[in-house]
Amino acid sequence: MPDSAERRSPASAGVALIAVAGLFASALYAGSVVRDVRSAPRYVTVKGFAQLPIRSDFVIWTGSLTARSPEMAKAYEKIEADLARVIAFLGEGGIARDQIAISPVSIQARFRQGERGYLTNEIELYELGQTLTLSSKDVARVETVSKEVTGLIRDGVELVSNAPSFYYTGLDDLKIEMLGAASADAKLRADEIADKTGAKLGKLSWAAQGVFQITPAWSTEISGQGMYDTSSIEKTVRAVVTLSFGID
Repeated sequence: MPDSAERRSPASAGVALIAVAGLFASALYAGSVVRDVRSAPRYVTVKGFAQLPIRSDFVIWTGSLTARSPEMAKAYEKIEADLARVIAFLGEGGIARDQIAISPVSIQARFRQGERGYLTNEIELYELGQTLTLSSKDVARVETVSKEVTGLIRDGVELVSNAPSFYYTGLDDLKIEMLGAASADAKLRADEIADKTGAKLGKLSWAAQGVFQITPAWSTEISGQGMYDTSSIEKTVRAVVTLSFGID
């Protein structure tokens, strides 16, 4: 009776040969991968951050006056008188006249509505509008008068006081300083990573500047497009850079 070796079919022998060939190819591929990994350049990429508090040093405030009357001349007299009262109030609050820009008067006719709801050709009243724009370095003073000036409404002055917009005029120079600080922070992080992993930090191979975030003080809000808050006097500026170094 033939033994087990003699009972093996040609097909079984072929399968065994294919398996051996597969193992041999896998070993060759694994060796190639190891060689590629060892020969490939190595890099470490880190982000660096810098943050500084700033105080706004420039402010812009706008206020809008409106006057209405069936007679254009009377509407103009009203808005002219109201403008004089607002300027006088700002002057009493310490605002110099040359800090205030005044727009031309806008005129809009309001037509009477007919019985069926359609507008007629008859003018019911004239509506006049005028805007004041106050620009100043005295941030605290402007913030105060922008709130107090609406007290004139009690005297019949139709005034809308918009929220002031606060700016920091030295931002361009500050950005350069903060990019340097953020880069130093990134370099420190890269050095720490290299040191803890027993590697040696090589030359800088790539760098990218992130967006600046200018937010109210203590805010954690950020945006992918960057932010420039104008609603608060006290702000925080944040900068980020990304650096990539070679690893030896």
